[in-house]
Amino acid sequence: MTTPYDADLVALLADASFDRHTPPPAAAAPYPEPAAWAYEGLRRITAAVGGGKPLLADHRRLRALLELTAITDPVLFHVTFLHHCMTVGPALDYGATAADIAELTSGSAMGAALMTELGQGNSGADIRTEATYDARTREFVLHTPGPEAAKYPPNVGLPGVPRLAVVSARLQAGGADRGTCLFLVPLQDARAPHPGVVIHRRPPTALLPLDYATVSFDRVRVPHHRWLADGATIDPNGVFRDPLADPATRTGRSLSMSRFACGAVTAGLAAAARAGVSIALRHAGRRRTHDRLAGAVPALAHHNQRRLLFGALAQAFAATALARAATRDSWEIPDGGGRGHGPGPGAMRRFALAKTAADRLAEEAISRSRSAAGAAAFFSENRLVDYHALAMAFRSACGDNQLILLDAARSMAAGIDYAPPTEDAPDHWLRLFRARERLLHAELTAALRAAEALGIDAFTAWDTHTDLAQRFAEAHLARVTAEAAHAAYRPGEPPSGSATDIRAQLYQLFCLEEITAHSGWYHEAGLLTVEDTRALPDRLAHTCRTLMPRLDETQAVLDVPSALTRGPLAGPDYVADLYAQLEERPPPFPCPGRGHTV
Repeated sequence: MTTPYDADLVALLADASFDRHTPPPAAAAPYPEPAAWAYEGLRRITAAVGGGKPLLADHRRLRALLELTAITDPVLFHVTFLHHCMTVGPALDYGATAADIAELTSGSAMGAALMTELGQGNSGADIRTEATYDARTREFVLHTPGPEAAKYPPNVGLPGVPRLAVVSARLQAGGADRGTCLFLVPLQDARAPHPGVVIHRRPPTALLPLDYATVSFDRVRVPHHRWLADGATIDPNGVFRDPLADPATRTGRSLSMSRFACGAVTAGLAAAARAGVSIALRHAGRRRTHDRLAGAVPALAHHNQRRLLFGALAQAFAATALARAATRDSWEIPDGGGRGHGPGPGAMRRFALAKTAADRLAEEAISRSRSAAGAAAFFSENRLVDYHALAMAFRSACGDNQLILLDAARSMAAGIDYAPPTEDAPDHWLRLFRARERLLHAELTAALRAAEALGIDAFTAWDTHTDLAQRFAEAHLARVTAEAAHAAYRPGEPPSGSATDIRAQLYQLFCLEEITAHSGWYHEAGLLTVEDTRALPDRLAHTCRTLMPRLDETQAVLDVPSALTRGPLAGPDYVADLYAQLEERPPPFPCPGRGHTV
């Protein structure tokens, strides 16, 4: 599973200027505003790494950069993926000019994606922003028809940062609605917003703090070359032609730009999970607790701590296995871009589900890590709460997790690019996962057919069975994730004493936890005996004990550069490092907490 990182990327992000939680003490400088710090960091990264070329041309290096920025600081990751994936990605895919791509890849303008609108929640399917074609000037007039159509909440509120954004708008050309299209729109330069662009910055937020804003357009003129036409044309006589079948298909194609986000976010969430687990495991391995029965023992001597952290380690491992496959496919740009070709519904569903799986796994893994670390995990200087904020944000961002699950369940129930998994599987765990998915799919489709036979309308029938639909989608997600984790430990390689052996243990632990969560269902379905079910807790405990003596090796599997995790909790001596960070010497008496639960 591990992918060694390029030394230059690690060295770049290890620089002290990329630690916004610890400003240089000698200068007594105030903590920087996160947005200003992040954009300066993005400028430095783009100048040092991009070489004036799109990073999407090298998937491995871009993925490594995104993983490392997520480990360094989720705020930095957020602006990096929005620029290099959600702005440069659509620019390449939908046919931007070479000059506009050069402006973005040079870093002279920061990218942004303005898709969702204030009155539409986080849905991009019913866009109200208008782009009316003016045949006389061959321009598009971009306009916000009402407050509900304001773009919300892009992080573009910081003054003085030149911005070039991908904006979705409903195209009106030749007197007809042509569906949602994409445009490259300059929002502001170093002095002020461009004429007609109205930016209202939102109040600060504690989680993933950036310069969020609402953006409205008052008849902003966009030149023809900044229409990301994607193969569509409007000739000098105003005649519109589109290689896609109809406005609905065009809208779907525009929405598919989310695939660039899915790949990036999936990679970033998995990296944040690994970093959180790495910090918490190191701390728990050396933190002494005072037990009434055993006296002073390391935190990991307690079974509950091992279950928390090794379970979290297995989740981070599974999320990473899933993520590294997702980026490979979601960032592909067919035929050089700009020709109306993109991934089909089945592929888009896979990308969205990968993001959902990674987010759910990361949020749980980081939550467990925070629980194990105690009060110290509350403070951003120790990074865990920032990693948790990233996972919490993407529960809804980049598509709401529950809606993604329900939408996937509906299309799979309809047989759209889907067939239930076969019984054949490489091992017992995957046979169980496949059986659960297959049986829940059969239950859901039978229920929908029965409702149809009774004359129940489609909405009521579906709405009545959304709980079952979500269970089916979650079973599908568990099966797909387990298959990715199984592939990641490369069965067949010599296992004894190797990293492969640890990956195999983590795969087994992930499967045990997933099966245990639904053990009653498996028993009722005849897939587990009473003895099997009763043995699950002991098997979980045994796997955790097996990993206990190999903490250093698990750190190697996590592949988290220690130079980037920073903070007292990640250091060799939490108490000494905390005082050193504060430029204070420990007092001449025992520190509160030394030798006790922190």
